Amino acid sequence: MTSTLVAGAATHPGGRETNQDAVVVGDGVFGLADGVGGLSSGEVASRLALDALTADFATDRTAEGLVHACRQANLAVLRRADRESVTMGTTLVAVAETTDAGVVAAHVGDSRLYRLRDGNLDALTRDHTVIAELVRAGAVSEDVAEEHPHRNVLTRAVGVRPDLEVDTFELACRPGDRLLLCSDGLFKTLTTEEIEEVLASEPNPQDAADQLVAAAVEQQADDNVSAVVVNVE
Repeated sequence: MTSTLVAGAATHPGGRETNQDAVVVGDGVFGLADGVGGLSSGEVASRLALDALTADFATDRTAEGLVHACRQANLAVLRRADRESVTMGTTLVAVAETTDAGVVAAHVGDSRLYRLRDGNLDALTRDHTVIAELVRAGAVSEDVAEEHPHRNVLTRAVGVRPDLEVDTFELACRPGDRLLLCSDGLFKTLTTEEIEEVLASEPNPQDAADQLVAAAVEQQADDNVSAVVVNVE
């Protein structure tokens, strides 16, 4: 059975002067990118990555086409950085309706994809950060990780090097599922329970995205805050 995806998106600077997050709700492709704050022009990198992703995916809507589109996003950011003699980078998380593999997700960095199903919220991506890899290896506990000085250091990002490793996987979606793509400004400010409550109570995807971002801003998020909410119908 073919799923229909309906989405809404919201973004806010949060506690920062500049919003380096970008979101897209396109034709069968939904994405979020969070420009790397320690590098140059994060807001340019994130927007450039999503523009390149959507343009390239439109020419090949297969699962492999989504991977190719992520790599084109990587090249687009690299080329701009090279022209301006700077280093730029961005996270990227995307969900796309493909012609050969159903709904497919792609992910680089520490922006996340969650799924709400039957009232339960599950993280579907694994952060590409130094500390997340240490936690997965059992070298550091979750409690220590929250205060670790390297907790925000990425091990992968779009636009940093020519060879980009992209995590991709098929999503076994069913009607009633809700997907959430979000930047770390959201999931580091709101608890899992707070995110779950909004997604479970607000059926309209645009209103849900707006409410999630507003809730994080009200709680004084110290980073940019973005959300893309996708209903599976």
